[in-house]
Amino acid sequence: MNKVFFAWQELKKLLVDMQDGTHAERVEAYPPKVLITDGNGSYARLRVDVGQTGFFAGREFRVLRELSIASGATQVLKIVSPIDSILYAFGVELTLSQLRVELVAGGTESGTFNSPITPLKTNQMTTASDYVHQVTFATGGSHTGGTVIDAFDIVSGSNVNKAIVQQVDESQPLGFGAGTYYIRMHNTDGATANGFLKLRYEERP
Repeated sequence: MNKVFFAWQELKKLLVDMQDGTHAERVEAYPPKVLITDGNGSYARLRVDVGQTGFFAGREFRVLRELSIASGATQVLKIVSPIDSILYAFGVELTLSQLRVELVAGGTESGTFNSPITPLKTNQMTTASDYVHQVTFATGGSHTGGTVIDAFDIVSGSNVNKAIVQQVDESQPLGFGAGTYYIRMHNTDGATANGFLKLRYEERP
């Protein structure tokens, strides 16, 4: 509680309660403690975290999918998003063969996408929130047509003894509204395509 003290005759002085048993004539303004490191101690600095807010809020996820696609075959990943989302990274690491990779909206699907893939949180710290992902991923069906949003070809080589690991990715953020999207991966080479599909995205509910 702030207190009023008589300084001299009728002159009054308002002192501010410092919440530590003392009172002061003025208060020094400091940033909120949540913005300061070191518990506001002798090494306190303004906190600057690297990364998106969604990372610390637990809304950022990644998908890691091992690939083994036969010569001439196509594997499709179906993505269903009931909310807005931002795709931060989308790429393939190929250890053998050649792939044509397309990110597609619309089109016609067939078969059954009955093999779900569970995304992983990018923030696994104990302080992370308990936010549950809403975007779902599944394989098992096929897909044709649609509008190609992004695409790339990646070639590693067909000789397992001479193939060189290749990696290609889209690192520019892409924003998406609620909807259904597909990633088509077509093996255009004579050997089985082996590698990894990697995605990193943030949900914006």
